[in-house]
Formats: sequence, structure tokens, C-alpha cells
Amino acid sequence: METFLIVEQRGPVGWITINRPEKRNAISLEMWYGLQQAIKELERSGIRALVITGAGEAAFASGADIMEFEDTKRTPEAARESFLSVDDTCRLLKELPIPVIGAIDGYAIGGGLELAVSCDFRIGTQRARLGITSTKMGITIGWGHIRRLVEALGPSWALDLLLSSRLVDADEALRIGLLQRIVPDHAMLLKEAQALGELFVERAPQALAWVKKIVYDITTGVAAPAPIDDANAAIRCFETADFQEAVQAFRAKRKPHFTGH
Repeated sequence: METFLIVEQRGPVGWITINRPEKRNAISLEMWYGLQQAIKELERSGIRALVITGAGEAAFASGADIMEFEDTKRTPEAARESFLSVDDTCRLLKELPIPVIGAIDGYAIGGGLELAVSCDFRIGTQRARLGITSTKMGITIGWGHIRRLVEALGPSWALDLLLSSRLVDADEALRIGLLQRIVPDHAMLLKEAQALGELFVERAPQALAWVKKIVYDITTGVAAPAPIDDANAAIRCFETADFQEAVQAFRAKRKPHFTGH
């Protein structure tokens, strides 16, 4: 199991690498559970940003491991466990109070794209190929995964991908919002992901968490707060040590050092 997931910290940036290149980084049921554990452990360690990527240049993740479908789909109970393992992992990423970056080289298909769309930022190489091929398999994906796809692309492009089961290349993915940046090769992908993570480390952790929560509250239809409640929530930032540090750093003409307090 440990072979299939490489978990590490590069300074304050956590990394999870799906390490099954001989299977195009297909994700088994055990690996979905391993991802959940790795995410929780890295969060507890105090990382300030998280990168998820795949080993090698062929795939970020080519989806669930079809070779184990005879086991994971053999009964309604088994299929339900398999479904929830993916859903729980993706929801865990969305609920993290830190930025999550998906670094995509090669294929991100099915469950691999569901994982990628659960990241806040997606960087890809020119080799990136992305799609949901469920209609080719005679199946559907869950409401939560479709909602996240609609949030990223809007309903028209989400329907395009879901109904057609086609794969989009990096340029089209950038145009429709599946990717936010394209880099030329694998080495630059890893470098850019780390640099983006380090950029977030320079920002105030509580401010990042607040903004991320509000954006996802808006896109998931959470009712807007009353103006007075909105004001009361927003002015909490002025009570933080990080706000005082930002003011002092500005006066001293230096970079602030944020701690999240």
C-alpha cells in the first residue's frame, strides 16, 4: 500500500504522489482509503498547502482500478462502499482549510478527474488529457462529483463532457476551466506546483480558509448571511495576530510572517 502513495513534506507544502505508473496510476479501493489517511495526517502536521500528483508522465490518475470491479461492484453493499470511498476522499479535499493544487500530467479520467476537480487549482502539461467516461461504461457518477464539475465548468460544458465521455486536451481544458495553467513538461509541472504552494504559504492562513469556505458556500447554494452577520464574520480578521503582523510588516517595509493565530 505504501508503495502506491508517496506522502512527503517539502517545507510547509505537503505532497501526495499516486505511485502506480505501470497501471497509469489507477486508484484501488485501498488507495482511496490511503488517500484519506494521508490527507488527514498532512493536515495535522501543519502544512499550509497541498499538492496531489501522479508518478510519471503517462497519467495523473486514470480512474478507479477496473480490474477489481468484480470485487468492489459484486454486491450493492460493496458498490456502496466503493462509491463512498471516492466521495469521502473528494469531499475531504474540498473541506480542507488550505489550498489544494492538482498537478496533472497525462490522463486524468473518471475517478482521476473527480479527484482533480476536488482540488482548488489545477496545473497541467501539454500532455494532459481529461474526461469522465462513465457513459461508455454504462454507469453514472455521484451527485457531488457532478456538482463539482458544474462548479468548475458551468452546466453546458459539464454536460458536454458527461454525455459524450470524450477526453479534452490541455488547451481545451484551459479554455473551459478544467485547467488554470499549462506548463511545457513534467519537471516544470512539479516546479510550478511547489512554487504555487509556497505562494500560498506567504498568505494569512485564516484569510485563505475564510475565502475558500465562502467561495464554496456560494457555489453550493448556501444561503447568503444577513448583512450584519456578514459584517460580523468579516471583521473577525481584525482581531487576529496575522492582521497585526501584516500592519507591522507594511510599516517596517518587510514581508509578513503569518502563523494562523
